[in-house]
Amino acid sequence: MPWLAAVAMMGAVVLGGGAVGGQASAQDVTVRSLLSEMADFGRLTTMPHPAYVNKQASSYDRASKSPTEEWFANRDFGQFLRVGRKPGRNEYVLADLKGPGAVVRIWSANPQGTIRFYFDDKSLPELVVPMRDLLGGAHPDFPPPFSGVRGAGANLYYPIPYRDRLVITVDDIDANPRSLYYHVNYREYAPDTPVRTFSLAQVKDAAMMAERVSSALTSPAPRRSYRERVLSQQQVIQPGAVMAMRLPSGAGEVRQFRVWLQGYEPDPSAPEGLGEPIAREQTLRQVVFDASFDGKTTINCPVGDFFGAAPGFVPYECLPFTVSESTGFMTSRFVMPQREEGVLFFTNHSDRPVLCSVEVLWVPQPWTERTLYFHAKWRRETMPTRPMRDWRILSTTGQGRFVGVSLSLMNPVSTWWGEGDEKIYLDGEAFPSTFGTGTEDYFGYAWGSPQVFRHPFHNQPRCDGPGNRGFTSVNRFHIVDDLPFHRSFRFDLEVWHWRDVTVDYAAVAYWYADGAAKDDFPPIRPFMLTLPDVPEIWRMPGAIEGESLSAGGPPSGVLEVQELSDEWSSGRQLWWRDASPGDRLVLKVTADPGEANLKMGFTIARDYGIVRLIWNGKPLGEPLDFYSANLSRRQVDFGRVEVLAENTLEVVIERSNPAAEPKRHMFGLDYILLERSE
Repeated sequence: MPWLAAVAMMGAVVLGGGAVGGQASAQDVTVRSLLSEMADFGRLTTMPHPAYVNKQASSYDRASKSPTEEWFANRDFGQFLRVGRKPGRNEYVLADLKGPGAVVRIWSANPQGTIRFYFDDKSLPELVVPMRDLLGGAHPDFPPPFSGVRGAGANLYYPIPYRDRLVITVDDIDANPRSLYYHVNYREYAPDTPVRTFSLAQVKDAAMMAERVSSALTSPAPRRSYRERVLSQQQVIQPGAVMAMRLPSGAGEVRQFRVWLQGYEPDPSAPEGLGEPIAREQTLRQVVFDASFDGKTTINCPVGDFFGAAPGFVPYECLPFTVSESTGFMTSRFVMPQREEGVLFFTNHSDRPVLCSVEVLWVPQPWTERTLYFHAKWRRETMPTRPMRDWRILSTTGQGRFVGVSLSLMNPVSTWWGEGDEKIYLDGEAFPSTFGTGTEDYFGYAWGSPQVFRHPFHNQPRCDGPGNRGFTSVNRFHIVDDLPFHRSFRFDLEVWHWRDVTVDYAAVAYWYADGAAKDDFPPIRPFMLTLPDVPEIWRMPGAIEGESLSAGGPPSGVLEVQELSDEWSSGRQLWWRDASPGDRLVLKVTADPGEANLKMGFTIARDYGIVRLIWNGKPLGEPLDFYSANLSRRQVDFGRVEVLAENTLEVVIERSNPAAEPKRHMFGLDYILLERSE
């Protein structure tokens, strides 16, 4: 890249080529210097020095070659660069990175085998460790929050610098070696940037520093200064009105601001016309936060969405944001510079008065030719999931650094919505240098997990369920893995849903950019601020849900409620798995006595068994085979039966269909339907 070469020539003069193999100089990139960046918001307000770009090696499906050639291919696993044979093992190459550089994140949905790091063309690896331990939080040198599993996704954020080259391999894979999902995010520095190659000795030397960084990540706070000014303002914002908060004049920066919002029913007889408080969900979407710095509108998004957990008031904490359940305040720690002036605006687009309280921590700070403005802008779209498409998160020109995204969506069904890959293009790239493996993978979790989780850099604060139905909020913040750009930046996210439905996406992009930067966000209009309705989930009318039944005694195997798609009544089933032929499950069924026509809804799939069903001691015909090559649902009519006030349904495992794979003898009961004669 020409700009990297140019910066390298400048760096050789400024840095003097510092020591890279032995004692590090103050300007060297080292484990310590990278650790110091992990919780430093101030560094994001200028272009990086030494310069770098951030790219990603991943297991994305290599069939995706262009928008006209398998662009939405989905075999995003086991796509290694090559396979090398070593004595007694194969080593699968995840990444072969030319230095100088630094790995800043490694993710996997299924970490397995032994991961090895070969530095600077050495024949022996410096780091050899079980991949599960390194990414999963079990290695003592790389503890949480630098590593750990959240929402079934394993992440390592500990920085790994290298001077000349880094080859990362994995071997001794437990299952199919082509099953591994992975990301490796790495910095590519300008040539001749002095980098001190990672060693375990550096890790030991930086242990106390890592503890301080860990505390800063898990207990975030802004940098304090004796020159700081604390500003506050409170106002009732009437429908259609605006609250403006002017910042001090001159060069400076907002290091923290926090907002408290509450909508009220109008009541002319009450103080300030505020009656009963209303639910905050709609208010937080309908009050829009704008910020103007030096006459440029750089922030334009609903208040709730800005804080990364929309819609509604969802308490959580990460490195940039805190949404406090105890105080009701929403806090931002992103640094927002100004050269001469800044104004914060809060516009009430709802039909009710809103009480708004704002506090700002502002500090005088020199403005330089390298200083960047903070940006945060929002877009929303309701769209069909077919045909598949790339949805734009951000497109901007100029130079700056991308630092994160928050995504809020409404999924009308419980089926997984996020197979879509992230695609990031730097400075006009024809093919994205970051090409992911799934939306949840980008956000640091895996397998479409509905688990709510929190981390300094990535979060799922909300997932309504059942399954992935309703509102979901996810975010990821690129603080140590930010993406600098010099001419343009583009972030597309595939809309790749397992079902043909209509979804509602709303996203906030966060980035820093120079004063000449331009973006393609349309201004927010009031009609865009109404929350979408979540449709009612389908239930078989009059049915007894399988998941509502209890067992008469502890069965063999595992009995649990399983979340499924909306093709199943209530989106769930009672699931019995890993039993053996001859094992018996007895379910208790309470009903009104009398005769009825008995129907049941079952699950059929490739690992389901052949079972005999017995109602109140009487067999219900011949054994039923629930094997199917595809996951689906089946209703069976058993005819007239005698119904008691307390009934038993016995399920006896007979055997497996010869085609079943694996042979786990599963049984799934969706519902019981007792149809009475009128």
